[in-house]
Amino acid sequence: MTEDENGTSDFKGKTTQVDYLERLRRFDAAVCEMIAVSQATAGRQESPAIGYSTHVFARMCSHARSLVSSAPMSRWVKRDFETWDVSTVASHARSLLEGYVLFYYLSSAPDDAEVQRAYVNVMHLYDCLKRIKILPFVLSNEEIEWFKGQAEEIKQRLESIKYFSDLDSKIKSDILAGKYMMITPQKDVIRAAGIDQQEYDFYWNYLSQYTHILSFTFYRMEPNGRGTGVENGFDRDALCMVLEFFSGILTVATDRMIELFPDAGWARKGKDSKFSPGPMHNLPKEAKKVRKSQRRR
Repeated sequence: MTEDENGTSDFKGKTTQVDYLERLRRFDAAVCEMIAVSQATAGRQESPAIGYSTHVFARMCSHARSLVSSAPMSRWVKRDFETWDVSTVASHARSLLEGYVLFYYLSSAPDDAEVQRAYVNVMHLYDCLKRIKILPFVLSNEEIEWFKGQAEEIKQRLESIKYFSDLDSKIKSDILAGKYMMITPQKDVIRAAGIDQQEYDFYWNYLSQYTHILSFTFYRMEPNGRGTGVENGFDRDALCMVLEFFSGILTVATDRMIELFPDAGWARKGKDSKFSPGPMHNLPKEAKKVRKSQRRR
């Protein structure tokens, strides 16, 4: 007898729709604060690693916006029906998990200029080598050769940085091969960021199942229930779990941005935070006027 046939389930429908809406409300508020703080800190000249950390934070905002828009019963979108399926938010949640680790790594970089040069050039090399590997299908040979030349220049630059040259030979070799975007091992960054490794592994692997069409997504489908988009206990519980955990991730990421830019704290007003584009409730006055005038046309 298979697991599907014996009727066992990972989730028993422990949460109600009221529980779900409360978690959605908290996640919504965290997204609003995150976007408002990101916009309040835009366009500033910072040290290289901090500057890139704000770009990563902005990408986290994009995925947070997409996640809250995809969640059932979200005020961010108008639609004719709801899809109750954890797969609607899984890819965005996994991106937030990965993004927070990279954001923490960059935002916590030492102030030393040479170390920051190393941090940034390691990312440059990773990006360059990934483009060489992935983009031959869409780029010309001349463009690929240009990236190869850039990669060699970046490698030489890295070798001239004492902080990089003093690294363990295995770490250096892996970085120069384009294996990693971070110098510090990921598990060390995860620990420093205050995330339990087992918890990180659970969420990454769990969300990966629903980002892709792997066994978790179809082995226990139920008629008019789990895996169909119809509201059901399993997916409601799973959505509650994701929203609750990632409300915390967004909050600590925004906390870190306020540590970096204390003068942006004024923008943090929960669900009443102002930013654009966004829901009507969150638009600044001028943007709200423009939105209303467009609707009258």
